Amino acid sequence: MIYGTPSYYAEQFADFIADIQHDDPSFGDNLVAGFKIAIADWKAYHEQQVIELERVAKKVDDEIGV
Repeated sequence: MIYGTPSYYAEQFADFIADIQHDDPSFGDNLVAGFKIAIADWKAYHEQQVIELERVAKKVDDEIGV
């Protein structure tokens, strides 16, 4: 299986989907909630990365010049 292909992601998702239980809906609910948390966490991480990149770019301009 090749990373990044549809079949790769299908296998990854299958692991999560297997946790959904008909007799305990909290598993499915937690799967959705966890996905939303992961998106928010990654978004916050990348926003902070952009802020730091902008800081470093300004430092390069200030100290080295363009």
